[in-house]
Amino acid sequence: MGPSAQWIRGVALAGAAACLLISAGAGGQAAAFPGVNYGPFHRPGQSPEHTVRLSAEHLEADLAAISAAGFRVVRTFGLDNGLDQIVPIAHRRFPKMAFFIGVYVCGTGHDDSANPHSTRSQMNAAIRLANAYDSVEAIVVGNECLAGEPEACRQPVAVEQLIADIEDVRRGLADPARARVRVTTAMSMVAAVKHYETHGRRLAAHVDAVMVNIYPFFDKLAAADAPQAFAGALQHVMRLYAFSGKSVIVGETGWPSAGPANGAAVPGREHQADYLRAVSRYARAHRIELFLFEMFDEPWKQAAESVGPHWGLFDSGGRPKFSPPFPWAAD
Repeated sequence: MGPSAQWIRGVALAGAAACLLISAGAGGQAAAFPGVNYGPFHRPGQSPEHTVRLSAEHLEADLAAISAAGFRVVRTFGLDNGLDQIVPIAHRRFPKMAFFIGVYVCGTGHDDSANPHSTRSQMNAAIRLANAYDSVEAIVVGNECLAGEPEACRQPVAVEQLIADIEDVRRGLADPARARVRVTTAMSMVAAVKHYETHGRRLAAHVDAVMVNIYPFFDKLAAADAPQAFAGALQHVMRLYAFSGKSVIVGETGWPSAGPANGAAVPGREHQADYLRAVSRYARAHRIELFLFEMFDEPWKQAAESVGPHWGLFDSGGRPKFSPPFPWAAD
């Protein structure tokens, strides 16, 4: 989960005006959709560290809210703590919903298959779900999990380990899942651009699509300039990875509704709505696969960063921050 702590201003602004006119469809992109990132630990006292297992009732209520908000594609961030129930519940109750299921990748206890929190256990769970349910469209092996990336755990994995994990997941897929499910990892701009030669370029050879998280908020940009900066950064990434012939997916982007300012980047519901509307329009116009961050506010993230709890499109109680039509809806 989570916004990148570093941003590259030159990347964000370079070529922004031009990229607003260029269709990403020419790069082999799939059909556009505004998907949503879903972190389920949004109720009082819940967190990935302290919640033993989320109930099926909780997850079903969240999925109902996601469906009612108009999202068809959902990205998750792990398969422990009961999150392995999400796909089966949706299969029964929301059969039109599709999933990019996430595997939490960390070096600590990486291969301890007896520990349900370990990377190996979650990889095995992802493979089982993908083989059993055709609603699984992708498996995202790790989210900003390399050394120096904002979301890396205390023992980040090496690029070689992440590549091995991606290949292990792919080998575990049986027909017809092997042909249907894309296997990838989510990179921050640090790995995708700053460390392109040592990280991004190497990973691109092993993924089925290049996934990158883009957050203009962390470059201290004013909300009015953020959509253009987003477009410029995305176009730069697409040029970098054009050699691979693979599509580029925006794994996360968003704007916080509250919290302290980051230079000229000021949180607020109006700024959030404007940004969500702009990037959603851009995704549709240019056939970009894009996930908005995130469905619900998650109060437990207060310890991580001051704006951490405020990225939700809905508050932690499940109430929308915007009146319909929602800013991510088609005009």
